[in-house]
Amino acid sequence: MVVVAFVTAAMVIVMSAFGGIEGLVQNLFANFDAPLTILPKEGKNFPDSLVTNEEMMSLPGIAAYSRIIEEEAWLNCVDHNTVATLKGVEENYTSLLPLDSMIYLGRFLLKQDSIPYAVVGLGVRGELMMPLSPNSPTVLNVNAPVRGRKLSRYRENAFNKKSIMVSGIFSASAELDRKYVFVPLDFARNIYEMENDISAVEIRTDPSIDPVSIKSELEKILPGSLKVQTRNEKNALVYKVNQSEKWFTFLILFFILIIACFNIVASLTIMIIEKKKDIYILGSMGAGKKMIERIFIYEGIFINAFGAIAGVTLGVLACWLQLKFGLVTMEGAIVDYYPVIINGLEVAGIFFTVIITGSVFCFSLVRILMKRFAWNAVFR
Repeated sequence: MVVVAFVTAAMVIVMSAFGGIEGLVQNLFANFDAPLTILPKEGKNFPDSLVTNEEMMSLPGIAAYSRIIEEEAWLNCVDHNTVATLKGVEENYTSLLPLDSMIYLGRFLLKQDSIPYAVVGLGVRGELMMPLSPNSPTVLNVNAPVRGRKLSRYRENAFNKKSIMVSGIFSASAELDRKYVFVPLDFARNIYEMENDISAVEIRTDPSIDPVSIKSELEKILPGSLKVQTRNEKNALVYKVNQSEKWFTFLILFFILIIACFNIVASLTIMIIEKKKDIYILGSMGAGKKMIERIFIYEGIFINAFGAIAGVTLGVLACWLQLKFGLVTMEGAIVDYYPVIINGLEVAGIFFTVIITGSVFCFSLVRILMKRFAWNAVFR
């Protein structure tokens, strides 16, 4: 019973932990990626004229949108250099996503009095050793490659160079912090010489309407050269990897559960051998073979059931303690404590998996054991 209980508790805790990680990833992408994104099917950019603003805003469920220019740039601050992705967004971008809630230092400001500002990822700031003080504004030098110019031939003239002041530092995740720098869309247009092209259009949808249905309506009015991706489709690899790891771990624990069921069978085997005289007495009193088999089958099922109940209780209690008190900490991460989410359907699924697996083992193997060790030895 103890073995079954600990295996069941491990299954509950591990599945809840994977659920917590999945929820954390979804929250991160919910803050950083819009519910819907319009992208080109081929290439990196497309003409701005392909997206008609009136048609988009007339669709029910679209609350706001922003045109995007996303390209790599060589950044310089004092004596330090790095390569990052410049993401040019419109001034209303904070109405699409709560990026201001991810500000680590300073504020999310892209333009003030016609002066452009940049919001830099925490990882980019670390690579550039960038100071940020309200009394002394930090200047970021941006070098963007000019289209059609090869570095080997034009050298320094292969880059457009502009400077921009930094207004804040954001922190979303280690990968995103090392990748992105937000700048105004006009600044990105000028430095990349993309007066009529954009990289994407990000759309915020009404929370009460399914983004998939809005995606279908958008695909009807957009040209065939464009595609629409939901947040989950855009980050499909991350979700698939997390799900694969989750169910692969569950499969490993399921095999451990099968081993635990063999422990129950081993206990029943010893019991059957020890109770040969009792089996003979019951048989003499008129008990049939099936009745005596049911006694040991029910014994195994009860052991398994009590172990499952104790394991589910122990696992849920451990997850609740983690949620309430944060027993397992995560130093240097974006959250202070290891995230867990207790999913009632998954807990119920684990409980019934343990019950059904144990019952099948007890029913099939006890009948075999009774034939080998009890009836053949006593009633020859």
